Amino acid sequence: MSETAKDVAKQWYAAVHAGDFDGLFGLMAEDCVIEYYGPSVIPFAGVYRGKETCKAFFGHVANDVEIALFRQDEFIADGDLVAVTGRLEMKLKATGRDYASEYAHVLTIRDGKVARFRDFQDTAQALHVSLDIATPQR
Repeated sequence: MSETAKDVAKQWYAAVHAGDFDGLFGLMAEDCVIEYYGPSVIPFAGVYRGKETCKAFFGHVANDVEIALFRQDEFIADGDLVAVTGRLEMKLKATGRDYASEYAHVLTIRDGKVARFRDFQDTAQALHVSLDIATPQR
């Protein structure tokens, strides 16, 4: 039985949780794209094209934040697309401020590899944490 897009996505997140960067990057296409939406003051916001540049994204994350929780709740697949919902809690090292958000990731899987990763979360709150200004209360 061949791997489904959902299987590949689950393996990719398992590599993240294990700190297995060889496994993580091994599951990424050479021409992969990572899109983290938000203003440039967020240290890792932007579009990363190509595997080597995508590695820089994960370097930013590793260097810029302390992750307390990175949970995946749902994997919803439709063909080569996998939507993943979950919760992220972290501290931005530069400001010492905490950030927490539900998120949605959309992965495009091609030939058993992650070809595109889009990250949607509360970037307004991330901006407040990045600028070290008062975070709106909810």
